[in-house]
Amino acid sequence: VVRNCNCVPEIDVLVKAENLFRFVINGQLVGLLNANDVSVLQAANDARDTKPFVIDSDSRTLAFNDWCNDRTKRSAAVAELMAEFRAEKKWASLAKWRNELYPVYGDRRDPQGIALMVERASSYNFGIRTFGVHLNGIVRDASGSVKMWVAKRSLQKQTWPGYLDQIVAGGIGDGMSVWESVIKECAEEGGIDRDVAETTKFAGTIQYFTRSELGLQPETQFVFDLELPQDYVPYPSDGEVDSFYLWTLAEVVERMRQNMFKPNCAVCVVDFLIRHGYMTPENEPDYLEILDNIHRPLPFPAPKY
Repeated sequence: VVRNCNCVPEIDVLVKAENLFRFVINGQLVGLLNANDVSVLQAANDARDTKPFVIDSDSRTLAFNDWCNDRTKRSAAVAELMAEFRAEKKWASLAKWRNELYPVYGDRRDPQGIALMVERASSYNFGIRTFGVHLNGIVRDASGSVKMWVAKRSLQKQTWPGYLDQIVAGGIGDGMSVWESVIKECAEEGGIDRDVAETTKFAGTIQYFTRSELGLQPETQFVFDLELPQDYVPYPSDGEVDSFYLWTLAEVVERMRQNMFKPNCAVCVVDFLIRHGYMTPENEPDYLEILDNIHRPLPFPAPKY
């Protein structure tokens, strides 16, 4: 399950095997692009009098030109290109346009360390590190046994439709804080009242480097646990969830083994099982390897909190 999510090899191996370009800002690696996507960027870049990018085929690097030297200029240049690529259907991922901006970190001169903002759908093409929140909703019965609320993603979702998910999960975009993202997603995805959402407990992070049909995705997820009253029932409120199920942990694990969960959501379940003592070195021979796969170091800049 964890290898299904953390499925990308080490950076140097990956770059060599797949002939990738390194996306560099101020000397820092911030992303990875495949050669096809770079060729599209190259053509659009060459067609402009004022070129936003310097693309070096010998060193296989993509960098911004000297004039494109702050968050505002970089964001505007990339936004113009992405609008063009979307209209002309040049990057397939942009058919899943989200109208949501993701930060790319790596500019120490910016107060928030943000080098630019990009349309969320393009994050896979740029291979940038993304960030999100995942919340495990649990219920304890009188005996102390734990059940977990599981969401089935809407069949109309642009990514992973119909797969199982945490009760609440979402990307961190538009300059929101981690906690603001939790409260927002609780209201939007699970119809969870703010006073209930604010009892959520931070439980750490998971990290992995995955890929989908859209591209590469190195990602950090901030994980939370929310213990709900036995009679509390979440409800889909923004159309992103089809339905909710309250299952025993054995039922959750069985569906996880059947690959019914979105891959990173399955990793979040594994993390829960470890943190709460259900998975231990005594009952799981690959315990340490599993830990390595859900806490993978990522060589891309991150925000400071």
